[in-house]
Amino acid sequence: MTANVTKLEDNRVRLDVEVPPESVREGVEAKVRELGRRVRVPGFRPGKAPRRVVENHLGRDYIYYEALQEKLPAWYSEAVIEADLRPIDRPEIHFDDPLDEEEGFKFSATVAVRPEAELDEYKGIEVPREEARVPEEQVDEQLEQMRGQFATLAAVEDRPVRDGDFVIIDFRGERMVGGPLEGAEAEDYMLEVGRGELLPDFERELVGAKAGERKQFAVTFPMDYAEESLRGEPVLFRVHVKEIKERELPPLDDEFAKEASEFETLDELRAAVREELEAAEERRVEGQFRARVLDAAAERAEVEVPEVMVDEKVEEMLGSFERSLRAQGMEPAQYYQLAGTSEQEIKDRVRPDAVDTVKKELTLDAVVAAEGIEADQDRVMHEIEHLAEDSDRVPEEIVETMRRNGTYALLEEEIARAGALDFLVENAVPSPMPEEDEDASGEEAEPEAGEASVEAKVEAGGSAKQEREEGL
Repeated sequence: MTANVTKLEDNRVRLDVEVPPESVREGVEAKVRELGRRVRVPGFRPGKAPRRVVENHLGRDYIYYEALQEKLPAWYSEAVIEADLRPIDRPEIHFDDPLDEEEGFKFSATVAVRPEAELDEYKGIEVPREEARVPEEQVDEQLEQMRGQFATLAAVEDRPVRDGDFVIIDFRGERMVGGPLEGAEAEDYMLEVGRGELLPDFERELVGAKAGERKQFAVTFPMDYAEESLRGEPVLFRVHVKEIKERELPPLDDEFAKEASEFETLDELRAAVREELEAAEERRVEGQFRARVLDAAAERAEVEVPEVMVDEKVEEMLGSFERSLRAQGMEPAQYYQLAGTSEQEIKDRVRPDAVDTVKKELTLDAVVAAEGIEADQDRVMHEIEHLAEDSDRVPEEIVETMRRNGTYALLEEEIARAGALDFLVENAVPSPMPEEDEDASGEEAEPEAGEASVEAKVEAGGSAKQEREEGL
């Protein structure tokens, strides 16, 4: 197959394709075999009729038409891969002559391709970088969390319930009109008061109660409660506070360090905790710096973002959001109903981020081209080996499949973008963070969603990963 590309206006190209006779014959013969199995030919068992008989029965024009309908998309995809194009829309395909097993087949495809960003200054960009700091209070907080993991519960008898206590209760709820409320009862239920596990008003009514005390009180369900039939309805609860327990924390000393970690002393544990927090803080600061560098480079670039690419990115973001909902056990339709929103409102909300993300991707593509950056093949194979582990197939088989369906090129593209971002960061000039950009605690706000999504995409393979998995 040969494919010649002619550039047109408005980021469109014409792809002139010549399909060799042997490819046409393969396509026609495959269609004859398929039709021979599907269509009953008098005097022959399914699939056993000779080609000539099948042609006489169905007509050569019909067979050629069916073969063309099946093979044309594959020939177009193969030509796109051969010409190294990145179409962003459906092609307009034109041909004058029908299939010919002796002469082959010619067709042209006009299609919009990705625009090329015009880069301005992208080396040596001055970008603010936050200083990684871990205050001693943060180390103390982490140690307190560790103490909480080794806490025990001790019975309380000399005081009433207060926030943070654990209580063991029996309770039953009744509608003011209509009798017991199904599902609103339990025995020996352990509750951490004030944590928000049950209705806030219910938990507040427990504060001040003593062990052994029986109480009854009314709670009005909030108007945003998940069960619509209970919204705004008052319910009478009868509660028996059977036991009160409080959390007892172990002393923060060398013995605790030995029990909670591999270290012998509290000083060693504290030093290890600080080191871990500092490493995490450095990763956070580096991630934000990378996002700002990419943002600065994209702001300096000139590129017209095609609506079709934005639409595709919006669908990708929506799909990712809905998959995360399902992973949490909630169907998207259920979420939209409870949240009082709709699929279209979510699309409208993420559209600005989609525009921003597409522009950053195109900017990275331009850096790839300008600097001659190529995908790190070790990293490519690393990704493929992960796919092989997940699909229980050998990497070589996956490579062959990906090359055939075009997803190998997508993987290389994503990894090349990651290399472009590395290049931008390595050549950026860090500057002190303006004080007004930091909040009162000294921590800067998280990067915008568009920045974060592009950063995640170029680091992890992004949308191409899903396409690769679906194409295997």
